Amino acid sequence: MATTIKMPQLGESVTEGTIERWLVKEGDTVEQYDPLFEVVTDKVNAEVPAEVAGKITKIMVADGETVQVGTPLAEIETNGAAAAEEAPAEEAAAEPPAAEGVAEQPEPAVAREAEPAPAGEANGDQEAAAEPLEQASASPAAVAPADAAPPSSPSNGSVRMTPAVRRLVREHKVDIAQLHGSGAGGRVTRDDVLAFIEKGGEQAPASAAPELPAASAEAAPVAEPVPPPTASAPVAEPAAAASPPPTYRPPAQMAAPSGGDVEVPLSQMRKAIARKMTQVKQTVPHAYTVVEVDMTNVVRWREANNAAFRAREGASLSYVAAVVKAVTETLRQHPTLNSQFAEEKIILKHELNIGIAVAVENGLIVPVIRNADQLSISGVNQRIRDLSARANTNKLRLDELQGGTFTVNNTGWFGSVSSMPIINAPEVAILSMEAIVKRPAVIEVDGSDVIAVREIMNMTCSFDHRVLDGAQVGAFLADVRKRLEGWSRETPIG
Repeated sequence: MATTIKMPQLGESVTEGTIERWLVKEGDTVEQYDPLFEVVTDKVNAEVPAEVAGKITKIMVADGETVQVGTPLAEIETNGAAAAEEAPAEEAAAEPPAAEGVAEQPEPAVAREAEPAPAGEANGDQEAAAEPLEQASASPAAVAPADAAPPSSPSNGSVRMTPAVRRLVREHKVDIAQLHGSGAGGRVTRDDVLAFIEKGGEQAPASAAPELPAASAEAAPVAEPVPPPTASAPVAEPAAAASPPPTYRPPAQMAAPSGGDVEVPLSQMRKAIARKMTQVKQTVPHAYTVVEVDMTNVVRWREANNAAFRAREGASLSYVAAVVKAVTETLRQHPTLNSQFAEEKIILKHELNIGIAVAVENGLIVPVIRNADQLSISGVNQRIRDLSARANTNKLRLDELQGGTFTVNNTGWFGSVSSMPIINAPEVAILSMEAIVKRPAVIEVDGSDVIAVREIMNMTCSFDHRVLDGAQVGAFLADVRKRLEGWSRETPIG
């Protein structure tokens, strides 16, 4: 039986998409959820997975063609054997075992369905973050009965795992027979597979809580900007002589023209960025406010806690996580900045979904940390690291690129001390973190003014003047600054 693959709806207002390139060809055999093609719209750039397993019998649209949503793109002759193999796994995942007293917790939506950056890509400049503790405590291993006998080694046919985990096993060529599931009823979870890969093939005990991927690396001196996990506009960490972190992949350098001008065609992503930025600048009246923030207490907090945090979580603390935490706490006091303009009304958004601008090899995308206000600093750190790593490997899900209500940008990673970012409409504001630099400043000590060296960072807020005025934005930035300057070594990480 043939299944027709159609152009998906990649956003509420998206009506068409461009096939950037096919990742398969006619005659190829694919598994369910294997990527079929890359699609570009004015909102997202993503891989579209196979809905079913089978053989590609026909490709109807060529690379570079733009088609309407719902247009047939390809046909897959379904593979009965593969479908039968996946079905039991899905049913097993959905059916709670009768013998277990506690049902297995679902895997977190944000950080699960895609492969993280390869462990080998982490280096001394990369900032990493750990998974939120509240999620770790709810892991299947933590709630499994203590006297439960470890499951026997599963075989390839009997092992219980979701299709997403099965795909991860295939991608890393893991021998399923060596895996021991820590989930309910012996089910193999994503954490089991990642722990196996991190240990170079040595399976962790099933009774232990699954280990999180660790980043190898020493932190750069905090006196200078340290590269962020996203290695791009969003995540800023001051770092000295910064070689770009592995997750940042700058565009390939073009050879200097010789003998005449050279025409370079725009990629589909660059065309989409050009359309979006032109539209926003032509329709949204931009205004800007800049404030200086004394980040000395935040720098000292990181110095005091980073080593222990990295030893415990296998990841370094990011300054961006601290700024995002301060921003989300402040947005609740200033709801108009977390809103959208809608002609005759302003829509105040209930959720605080923070977009993080990430520079990728062929452009710029803004993945979203949903409900960022509900995460600890550790949780925000983990989300930033995960999203940025997957952004650079085209592993983001479509829902992770939509629904943002406020964006944080990290131009400071490039050493910038002042910038004026374009608003990510329909949001009404975007905040840029600039480089943290040492500057002489006048401070009061015991009632006297003295000159001291302080860690100073500029923050720029671009805002939609149809919705916001300078006074509102100034008050918002003043409260963000107050939170950051009031940081202490005991500020909880989570």
